[in-house]
Amino acid sequence: MTLMAEASLENDQKCRVAIVSFPWQSEAPYKFLSELLKILDPLCKEIVVIDGNTDRINVVSEKVELRDIGVGLHYVAEKKPTLYSGLLWIVKCILAQAKSSLELMRIRGEVDIVVFYMANPFYLIPVITSKLLGKRTIDVITRSISSKKLLLTRIFSLQDPLLLKLFDGLSPETSTLIEELKLAKYQSKLLPEGARFVDTSYFKIDKSIDERELVVGFIGRLAKEKGIVEFLDAIPLVSKSYNNVKFLIGGSGKLSHYVDEKSRALFEELGVDIEVIGWIEKGLPDYFNRLRLFVLPTYFDAFPTSVLEAMACGAPVLATAKGGIVDVIRDEETGFIMEDHTPAVIAENITRAISHPDIERIVANAHNVIEQKFTYIRAVERWRRILELAVSK
Repeated sequence: MTLMAEASLENDQKCRVAIVSFPWQSEAPYKFLSELLKILDPLCKEIVVIDGNTDRINVVSEKVELRDIGVGLHYVAEKKPTLYSGLLWIVKCILAQAKSSLELMRIRGEVDIVVFYMANPFYLIPVITSKLLGKRTIDVITRSISSKKLLLTRIFSLQDPLLLKLFDGLSPETSTLIEELKLAKYQSKLLPEGARFVDTSYFKIDKSIDERELVVGFIGRLAKEKGIVEFLDAIPLVSKSYNNVKFLIGGSGKLSHYVDEKSRALFEELGVDIEVIGWIEKGLPDYFNRLRLFVLPTYFDAFPTSVLEAMACGAPVLATAKGGIVDVIRDEETGFIMEDHTPAVIAENITRAISHPDIERIVANAHNVIEQKFTYIRAVERWRRILELAVSK
């Protein structure tokens, strides 16, 4: 019997769900959205996904219907964005909301619950539309507090009180986000954690830690807030102590060109071995199994899946104490925590981690966390309760 069959509900107990997401330019949200569909498939009678770029979504069964809004975002350069590019981005954000709302009106008789997933902060219009249509609404909170004090960030934060009042249910990915985002005041709306799962038949340990070369890696979105710039700046500092250490960088994003140029310069100037592999579409576990240390010096993050995937593959994790990271990484118990993301601190902690005398125990503890909480079955159990509570609220 398959895991989906074991986790399924009787058909008359299942609800009809619409998932409203946002047409981000990056690939990662669609991977997460596909995983959510796998979780919901045994629990729902019908699932309608409203988003752009729906060709990136892995449809798990015939009960899933994709409704593409025909809008996709583009990257806006972090430095010297053009007026046209910025204005076009804003227009697309508004258009995406309007088209998502139109799709909700078209399927108003076909769904019971509307789940908003990775749509913040561009979902005010479809949330209002859902409420006017009398639908139960859930916000899966996949965000944390940004350290950036940008004007646009502050403007969008003004809609939070209204949004949180409109939603029937709030499902933070991890418990830490309740305190960080001050959600305790909405206690009556809080639902179980909407964390994703790790496919432990795919993300698994194929090579023990003592069999791996001394490779330190960053795998994720190549954007400033992920700490990739500081990671690169820390490489020369690490190489002073370990001239045999190799580095691996995987991912894509706004800073892809910068990463390529910087890595090339470090090799030419210092002879540092840096492998830049771009977006990893297939074989991600193989790369995690090459690492003696996975580093994520993020500025802010809700609950990065890469941390869980690295833990499942036996790669020790070194990360900043942001968002839900602290729910799974305890310093020198299940991984390593660094105080900030400055290059000196990153380098110091890389050295501490790769020379730790009890690294096998830390790897084993981290793997146990995945097995106990982040398997597919655990995720289905969480979402079964989320949907039950959402209907009853």
